[in-house]
Amino acid sequence: MTKLNEIDSKLTELLTNNKNEIDGFAAKIETADKAIQDANEELKNAESTVNVEDYNRAKNNIWSAKHAKELYEKAKVDTEKTPLIDRKQYNSILKEIKDTADSEQEELNKKAIELIANIRNLANESGEITNKANELMNNLQRHIYREPEGNIPREDGTTTWSSDEIYNARITVSDFYNSKVKGTPLSKLAGEELQQDQKLNWGVR
Repeated sequence: MTKLNEIDSKLTELLTNNKNEIDGFAAKIETADKAIQDANEELKNAESTVNVEDYNRAKNNIWSAKHAKELYEKAKVDTEKTPLIDRKQYNSILKEIKDTADSEQEELNKKAIELIANIRNLANESGEITNKANELMNNLQRHIYREPEGNIPREDGTTTWSSDEIYNARITVSDFYNSKVKGTPLSKLAGEELQQDQKLNWGVR
């Protein structure tokens, strides 16, 4: 995901720079609030001492601080709402993300196809082992031990039913492949359909 991480870094940088701007305006708003508070205190003192110069200076400071706060608040809102890129840049980055993701997915698909082909070969071998075990068990039961099929009389006069011995492994590669992998798009890309077609063709011959 190297390329996608690079895109992520660029987008993160845009967001970080934007946040820094917003935080900067927030700090200036806070400074303006403090200036208004201080100027109001100065105004009260000037009124109590009837000091015209201090009074005028306090009034000017209040006016300046309020207007500065208003300006910073507008700038903060604009910075929060204004898109960080234009439409052309948006479409370009969007396409880059999709194309990059498609390319990286394809690389992983190629690796997965190799693994699936190996699993299918193991599954075939697993199936052959199961079939061979069943064949041997049947030969042992019916032809070596020569246990008859169906009802078997017992010495006490009762009967018991003789079923074919069947080999069932708890976990097999064959079961995994058939239940989880076979029929999936990746399995087909790994040659599943081709393999089935070949078997059909061999059957015709």
